Amino acid sequence: MAIRVRIFHINQMIESFSIPFETYTLPNGLTVLLHPSADSPVVALEVMYHVGSKNEHPGRTGLAHLFEHMMFKGSAHVEDGEHFRRLQEIGAEVNGSTNEDRTNYYEVLPPEHLEMALFLEADRMGGLVPALTQSKLDNQRDVVKNERRQSYENQPYGMAQETLNAAVFPPGHPYSWPVIGSMQDLDDATLDDLREFFTAAYSPANAVVTIAGKYPPESIREWIEARFGGIPHHAPPEQPLIPPAISRPAQHITLHDNVTLPRVYLVWRSVPWCTDDDLSLDVATDILGAGKNSRLHRSMVIDEQVAQSVTAYQHGLESDGKLVIVATARKGVRAAQLVDSIRRQVDIFLERGLAPREFQKSLNIKEAGLIFGFDGMRDRAHALALFQTLTGSAGNIFTHHARYGTLTPEGVLASTAACLGGNPVILEILPAESA
Repeated sequence: MAIRVRIFHINQMIESFSIPFETYTLPNGLTVLLHPSADSPVVALEVMYHVGSKNEHPGRTGLAHLFEHMMFKGSAHVEDGEHFRRLQEIGAEVNGSTNEDRTNYYEVLPPEHLEMALFLEADRMGGLVPALTQSKLDNQRDVVKNERRQSYENQPYGMAQETLNAAVFPPGHPYSWPVIGSMQDLDDATLDDLREFFTAAYSPANAVVTIAGKYPPESIREWIEARFGGIPHHAPPEQPLIPPAISRPAQHITLHDNVTLPRVYLVWRSVPWCTDDDLSLDVATDILGAGKNSRLHRSMVIDEQVAQSVTAYQHGLESDGKLVIVATARKGVRAAQLVDSIRRQVDIFLERGLAPREFQKSLNIKEAGLIFGFDGMRDRAHALALFQTLTGSAGNIFTHHARYGTLTPEGVLASTAACLGGNPVILEILPAESA
């Protein structure tokens, strides 16, 4: 007899937890989100552009991440280095990041300096191209190449994700290349490439400006209009087409690296972020491999003692996704033993399903994430910007979390079976001396 468990905690939490915000759009297409918090000692400003590595093309990879660096190298009315200097002088936290789907820049600062931060962000949105120079490109190209060496080539297990993405997603798929790009493409990037990329992607209609925290409500709209309103409108770039998932033969890849212990990855192509199946796979991977009470940890680390660590996660992206299980061997254990142990636990999960206790525990994790994930103003600004950018509405942040409360163990099992029923990509990374 099937067991049905109804969970109310998350929905109750949603009813008592809110992030009040207002949204409007400037005539040039810029979306603005305002979350007032008069009790906050700081204000967070985030500018998110709907552009990431998936908006690149083979032979021109790495431009989105390279631009994250170039955006701090001066603009029409801001000298090279001045952006960081002016903000750090007032004790602000400032940074940016790039992933497959979006690029963001943020500042967390004392409220009395918000107008200055708006000027800095608007100046590089509307005036970066005139400040681009070959010397700046050469300098930041070298910085990014060195970052790639440190994070990929010279990092233990560092080539795993690039190898897996190229194997899980078919050739030409927008998620098949690394966010940082290839060395060759970085070498080949020209100033014209950067100007073209910036003009297409860094327009007001492709951006969301989010302000969270303490700010003067009577002045904020005027400040935003004064700084951003005059930037010309450009149509946002079309998002790339995603090839449909097709059945592919099993792939088993072996790499030798400067590592001490073997590590294995089992990766399935899964589903996009924020879909119903994404939520189900998120719960399933909690049960399989999140924390020391997960099934994989208990079986592989404690009982069989073949692994020193193991984890599982669903990585949903805007237009596709992958489910990953990764385990690092104990000394003397072969990679094949790890693969066999993981496969056994996956088969048990698919045959016997999940217990109500495990299901409830995962939902408790989501509830805790809702509570602690929006503690600071920067967290709130980022979450609002992310849901606005990738789902079309910042308000989906609440319905997204509430949907966990509608899941059932049977639904989670069905989604997991549909994903894990296909052939995974298996990657073994072995010590170099075993080659």
